[in-house]
Amino acid sequence: MKNGKKCMLFAMIVCIGEAALCSAVEAQVTFGDISVSPSSPAPQSTITLSIAISGDTPSEVRVRIEECDGNTGICFSDVQNVSMPLVSTGNYQASATLKHADATYINCTVLAKINGNWVPSAKWKRVDLSENPNGPGDNGTPGFELLLLLVAVGLSFILLRRKRDK
Repeated sequence: MKNGKKCMLFAMIVCIGEAALCSAVEAQVTFGDISVSPSSPAPQSTITLSIAISGDTPSEVRVRIEECDGNTGICFSDVQNVSMPLVSTGNYQASATLKHADATYINCTVLAKINGNWVPSAKWKRVDLSENPNGPGDNGTPGFELLLLLVAVGLSFILLRRKRDK
């Protein structure tokens, strides 16, 4: 019975030590905030993603981009997994072209390979896409175009009336 307790105690110590070692490996990398440019991209446009990573230098960094349709609540199955090269000390950057015209937002997650293990960022980023390729400022409603149309129609009536009076 004493040998069984000793073996059990040894196994518990090994498990606790391994858990502490694994958490120490993951704690050696710190992810900054994911930034996306442009901030409100159009569907099927090209975006640039950047992140600052401190602590251990990863051997590889990748960004996972998932396009979703908020109207149906479904994300598309063809998730992009893009490599992020080091552009300056601790800063990684990648460009990707979005694939789906009916996507309304994207989810981005960064993964870093540290000591052979892939460590995901604790934070992920949701980016809402603009509704049209003209950018977020144009929402498709008539503005000054309607005023110009009314002026043109008014001038046409005045010119037609003058011609009839002669």
